[in-house]
Amino acid sequence: MNDYVDAAERHFASATVLLTTHAATASHCFGISAECVLKALMCNLTPQTAAINTNHLGSNLWSAFANHPSLAAHPARVNAAQLHQPGFNGWSVHQRYFNGADPAFVAPTVATQQSSAQGLVGLLQQVKLGLI
Repeated sequence: MNDYVDAAERHFASATVLLTTHAATASHCFGISAECVLKALMCNLTPQTAAINTNHLGSNLWSAFANHPSLAAHPARVNAAQLHQPGFNGWSVHQRYFNGADPAFVAPTVATQQSSAQGLVGLLQQVKLGLI
């Protein structure tokens, strides 16, 4: 069963632990965490037996998220999430195959991803509490 809420929080926690020793893996986990937040919001935090969307984090997923029927009644959630989209510009799930010394994993880039993922996980927490 796809539990996007748990996956988002778990990948964010893993990325945070790995940040100082394995920036490339942390970058990957921050992106997967962000992807899971979007998918959790699209399925209204309900675990799914099938994938809510098969796209990975990127322009296609952000577009599907912004236009997802379940979010039509929650424009504040979409707007809040989209504030963190620029932090993942240039991020790709395929970077998991890159060498750890690749320029994609320089500290400022990964720090921006961390900040954006933290904002998205924070949004998820607010939704879980019914605050947004």
